[in-house]
Formats: sequence, C-alpha cells, structure tokens
Amino acid sequence: MVGNYQNLFIKNTIAIRLVILFLVLSFIPVFGQDEPLRVFMYLNYYQTDDDQYLETELKYRQEGNFIQLEGVKVDFYLEKDSSDIKLGSGVTELNGKTRLHLKDYTIQKDSSGFAHYYSQFNGSDAYKKAQKSLSIKEIDFSLESEIVDSIPTLTVKGYEKSGTDKSPIEDADLQIFVKRLYSDLPIHSGSIEDGLFSYEFPKDIPGDASGDLWIIARITDHDDYGTVETREKIRWGQPVSFVLEQKPRALWSRAPLWILIGFWVAFILVWYHYFFAISKLFGIKKL
Repeated sequence: MVGNYQNLFIKNTIAIRLVILFLVLSFIPVFGQDEPLRVFMYLNYYQTDDDQYLETELKYRQEGNFIQLEGVKVDFYLEKDSSDIKLGSGVTELNGKTRLHLKDYTIQKDSSGFAHYYSQFNGSDAYKKAQKSLSIKEIDFSLESEIVDSIPTLTVKGYEKSGTDKSPIEDADLQIFVKRLYSDLPIHSGSIEDGLFSYEFPKDIPGDASGDLWIIARITDHDDYGTVETREKIRWGQPVSFVLEQKPRALWSRAPLWILIGFWVAFILVWYHYFFAISKLFGIKKL
C-alpha cells in the first residue's frame, strides 16, 4: 500500500512540474513583447552651395529585418562646454529620416574648428531611447572650369575654416559626377591634396540641346567634413536633340517601300491561288 502511495505522489509531482513549466514557457513570449524595441540611430551632415543641414535616420529591427521608424520626434542639439543648446526638432517621415537646416543658426565651434552636434530620440512605450553624436568641420568647397591649352579642365578647391583662418585640405577623397535625370553619373574619382584637385574633362559626354552639363564635385561621408558638394553648369557636352523626328525607312524601324510592295504582292498571289484551287475542287465535284 505504501508503495502505491509513493508512486502516486511521484506521478502527481511530475504532473505539477510539467504544468508549471508549461505556464512559464507560455508567459515568456508575452513578457518579451512588452519590452521596448531597440532603436538604431544615424546622424549625418550635408553641405551644398546654398544649404547646410543635419539629417538623422531611425530604424528598428524586427524578425531580422530593419524597418524605418516613422512619425516620431527627434531633437537636435549643439554641444557646448557649459550647457548644450537645443537647435530644433523634427518628425521622422516615411523613410525614417528628418532634417534640421543650419543656415539660420549661429554655430559655435571649438578651438580646432569643430562643431559638435547630437540628435536624440526620447523613446516611448514601444521603443527605447537613442542618441547619436557627430563632430564636423565646415569647409569652403568650390569648382572652377577653364580651358587650359585647348583642354577643358576642372579645378576643385577645398579649405578648412577655423574662425577667420583658412587652411588647405590635405587629403580627402572626392568624385566628379554629371547630373542626370534619375541619378548622378560618376565619371571620375580622385583626392584633394593641398587644397587642390584638377581633372581633364572628357569631350564625349552628351549634354542637352545646347551642350550644357551640370558638373558636381562631392566628398562623401568624410570623418571630419561629412558629405559636401558643389556644382557648376558648363557647356562642355555634346549637344543632343530631344525633339522627336521621323526617321528614314530602315529594317529596324519603318520598312522600305520595296519590302512593303513585295509583301503585299506575295500575299495577294498566295490567296489568289488558294481561292483558285478551291474553285477547281468544286468543279471536280460537279463532274
């Protein structure tokens, strides 16, 4: 009898443990869903001929894929020794990005000419807070075009700005592009040394009807300068007419007249013989 009670006790103990384990495993996913998702934040600086701006991007990871975080507020700050200055705020768009334009702000820099920025997302019940910082030097970046010994030549100049002083950029990779309808066409890569870069422009690049081209010089994702570009419109392209004109007859477009005439003559003869043969068959049946 005692042995039966022991066996029953052991079975009940095992059953209770299995029920507890099942309940624990059942509640683990629920608790995991309540935890805020980690947010990945990126901060970049862009400088063009007429604008300067910070752009931040927010993403979160779900089921192994990155998804842009839309419709959340991001604050932009300028770091200072005494206290940080809030420059402004933005709300992320469908692509998870928002911008802050800097033209209307007086940006204070340190003794080395760096401005220290950071963007901050304060988080929510669904997403963890995030912050990203960036240190940038403003530069003078220009593009000049001239004919040197009958050769079209581009000259890119770059100088670091520190207060009222300027110093030539020592080494920075850049690319030369030609603006196209959907994306910029890269035509050359090089680097600025001692503030200068020169490039002999090719003469076989198609332009518009007048031969005009928009040329872009760009430094991309530099550690100190961010992304900087300058552009100039020059008439060094091959003129291309975009007016629709009737092309001469050819095998690959409008067929020549002799082919059309030959086709219709053969077509009529084939059908003539077809009907002629049918008429003869009817004549045979009557006999």
